[in-house]
Amino acid sequence: MRILLLKKPIYFIIGGLFFLIPLRLLIPVYGTYPDLNLIPQGKAKTAAGYRDIESYKDCFIAVGTNGRIDVINNRGKVTDNLIPVNKDDLNCIIEDNQILIAAGDNGTILISSDGRHFSNAESGIKANINSVSCLNGLFIAAADGGNLLVSGNGMIWSTIRLQLKGNIRSLSANASSCFGVTDAGEIIRSEDGLNWSVTDYNKEYLGFNKPCIFNKILLIPNRFVIAGKHSDGTPAVLFSTIGNVWTERQLFYDDDHGIPQMLTSIPNDITYDATGDQFFIACDNGEVLSLPSCSKCNEYAKVSENHLYGIICTGGSLVTVGEGYKVNILNIR
Repeated sequence: MRILLLKKPIYFIIGGLFFLIPLRLLIPVYGTYPDLNLIPQGKAKTAAGYRDIESYKDCFIAVGTNGRIDVINNRGKVTDNLIPVNKDDLNCIIEDNQILIAAGDNGTILISSDGRHFSNAESGIKANINSVSCLNGLFIAAADGGNLLVSGNGMIWSTIRLQLKGNIRSLSANASSCFGVTDAGEIIRSEDGLNWSVTDYNKEYLGFNKPCIFNKILLIPNRFVIAGKHSDGTPAVLFSTIGNVWTERQLFYDDDHGIPQMLTSIPNDITYDATGDQFFIACDNGEVLSLPSCSKCNEYAKVSENHLYGIICTGGSLVTVGEGYKVNILNIR
């Protein structure tokens, strides 16, 4: 139990009685919310634009608000605006074995086998779907309210409901496991996509690290990265080698004048550059930060004035997408 000082009037119930106390109070806060900013807030209201991007054959597919699906070439030019299946916002897209799965608000799941024609799949839920991943041929989608959806073919989905405090914001899988994170600082894990364990990061690291709200996770072999923000609104990035012990990465970088700076924008997506052995995070305010194995060698770039929500590394380039349906290409070699 922790004690929280509230500085404004509050309503609360004790023993079935309703009270309004217009005074400063000391009240206990239980569980994993030492800061009220960690209470899940649902989907953030953001400007129209792209929400995710995926590589497909010799191009990219970007999805976004109002059901938008665009084909983008390797120069960052939109070559085709696909006819929207519906007007629900699309939040995520993934490719596996030439099958594309896009998902979004109100339980929307779309499937395509050619990257040009998408059709509806019945999800069975109305909750917003925030992320989709694939574990050894099993598609897994994460939705608000602790809902997971699983499918072997992308058309028929079954629901798994987890007892979580937050909404699952992101999923990622490698060859052996799938992880997810919530906006209440929880980390979920499965080796088969069907049976899941839950770790409360904020509870486990209470008193050691700042409480966190998570919004993205990326798995590669032997390395795991989580991005989000602390309860005070500052950006947070965590690293782990096996997914059990997490270490915060300091987000310092040197500006153009060699003066140390600290990243202040919130990261929204993560990608990995295998050739350079480095991660990149795409952030609010059009900012990108590289995270190489050398923790003191972070590099910063500003590629846009718009918030960035999707990033992917291909060859010697980074492709970012975000607000305003903007596409940015950043050469990294």
